[in-house]
Amino acid sequence: MSVYVVCPMCEQGRVETYRVKATGEVLQLCDECDSTWDVGAELSATEFGFIEDFLKERGLDPLWAELERVEGP
Repeated sequence: MSVYVVCPMCEQGRVETYRVKATGEVLQLCDECDSTWDVGAELSATEFGFIEDFLKERGLDPLWAELERVEGP
């Protein structure tokens, strides 16, 4: 049985770990509302960002194709 974390923002999506292909940066990302958190950060509804902004700040297209899911242990 898989265990996953429910997003504190939308309360619907799964928060999983992703890597930005171009930079190697790793972050936590909701697959429903696109909210992001640093890896290891507490998931909070007040301290978060959005994947589109994260990617644009790095000069990348704001697309899921820029990401790859990091498999858990």
